[in-house]
Amino acid sequence: MRGQYRFTKKERIIDPQDFRRVMKSGKKFPSRNFILFSQKNENQFHRLGIVVKKEVGRATYRNRIKRYLREFFRLHKDRIEGSFDLIVLVRKGCGVQRYREAEEELRRLFVI
Repeated sequence: MRGQYRFTKKERIIDPQDFRRVMKSGKKFPSRNFILFSQKNENQFHRLGIVVKKEVGRATYRNRIKRYLREFFRLHKDRIEGSFDLIVLVRKGCGVQRYREAEEELRRLFVI
């Protein structure tokens, strides 16, 4: 896949120090199933990190939620103003079953 709708390696937050920095000093936006941590970065693009603990559910469910989050970011990253490091933490009682449910909640969270 080419073009603006890719989710490239440079757009991923991988370093644990980056996760800690954003979660401690970034702004926190809670919702029913997710918590969004956001902090401005010096890059010209957004970066995404995803945190899904084992308490959320089985591995297949956790992986499905991560796919939903990456897909939402991939399709909507151009609508977010500025450049931010974004971390989405999935809450323990997450009850998302379909992509549309996740998309609706994430749109409210990201205010798109």
